[in-house]
Amino acid sequence: MEDLGITLSGDNVNQGEAYLADTPVLRPHAGTQPDLFLRWNDMPLAAASVDVVVHLHGFSQQGGAMPLAEKVAGSGLDLSGRKRPTIALLPRGNWLRYTWYDFPALLSGGMEQLAEYGLQRFAQAMGRVTLAMDRFILAAHSGGGMPAVDVIAGARRPPDELFVFDGLYGRDPATGNPMQGLEVIDRWLAELIASRLVNVALASVLRRRYRVEASRVQHSQIARRCLPELLAGSDAEFDWSR
Repeated sequence: MEDLGITLSGDNVNQGEAYLADTPVLRPHAGTQPDLFLRWNDMPLAAASVDVVVHLHGFSQQGGAMPLAEKVAGSGLDLSGRKRPTIALLPRGNWLRYTWYDFPALLSGGMEQLAEYGLQRFAQAMGRVTLAMDRFILAAHSGGGMPAVDVIAGARRPPDELFVFDGLYGRDPATGNPMQGLEVIDRWLAELIASRLVNVALASVLRRRYRVEASRVQHSQIARRCLPELLAGSDAEFDWSR
């Protein structure tokens, strides 16, 4: 079993990253190994819980030969601006054909299994028995967008935050409505808004966290450009001139 290679500075875990192979929940997916990338930020060794960020990648011109490292830089899983203890997971999807990937193993509770596995491996590396998940953040880019919607539809625990970058499309129209499932986002938003906007005074503060925004960068660069700022603060205001 691969070592996550955690290093310590006194009572703190240093930021780091690692690749893992043969992830149990991802075994049905076709593709290369390693099949899971982990990244974590600086955090107290005594932390009882951490936030978990999962990013679902899009399609690849390399098809079934795609190495997971191809998707790391463009994922935007940069935790340098995040203050809360956090681990980020980038699972390799399932190669279908041509450039297409999906994530069937993460449906019907599979996402929870992936998060639990990441937490378990990280806890073991810290010398701990268990580590709880605090906030769950789901991000997706391009062809990973509709799989993220499908994940939410069957999740035991919906995400606390959802970021989709140029990804609400991609279903094969020959199999039905290519936009089927977007009502899942409507229901998810309705529940979150109902639970958080009970205080009128908070409305202006929270409004920036629920929005659709037009990108000013090329398709493949959207997650890389935006997700680091959103992980630092979900109400981020983007300076598109940079």
